[in-house]
Amino acid sequence: PVEPSPTPLPPPVVNLQTIKAQAKLSTVEYGTVTEVYNETPPEGIIDEFLGNKEQLLMLVYGDVQAGSVLEKMDENSIWTDGTRIRLVLPPPEILNTTIDFERTHVVYYENQLIFDENNPNLQGEALKQAKEAIEQAALSEGVLERANEYGKLYYENFLYSLGFTDVEVVVDAQIFDE
Repeated sequence: PVEPSPTPLPPPVVNLQTIKAQAKLSTVEYGTVTEVYNETPPEGIIDEFLGNKEQLLMLVYGDVQAGSVLEKMDENSIWTDGTRIRLVLPPPEILNTTIDFERTHVVYYENQLIFDENNPNLQGEALKQAKEAIEQAALSEGVLERANEYGKLYYENFLYSLGFTDVEVVVDAQIFDE
């Protein structure tokens, strides 16, 4: 007997919503990991007496990319005179913070809820806390300073490769919050 072949499924329908040009240079990426604890605290004296709560501990992996948004440059950002050039880059900023969902996982979960239902937002709130913690850690480790340093180096090398012999690359407002 002939085995029937599986019927291929049609591809999913995707509607493209927007296309937007971007001029961003990511010059540094920090890989991070953080522990995030979240709980639904007891609500009222009965919950407190019964120990009615939900707890979650997650290990969250993420990446922070920083660099320059080149769209912020204007005609005053570049000056040339023969083989001399001066380029003023916009100050670096965090361009993107992502969570690696393949590596992120729940380490501990406890549900001692007797009367209440699970908090469906518990994990989402923990991920939001993690994203903020990841950004703060990258900032305190100097992600903007590194983006500044690597951005200047990248453009200096790029401009030398174009044939300029006297190259100056500076970053506008080189003041970073700590």
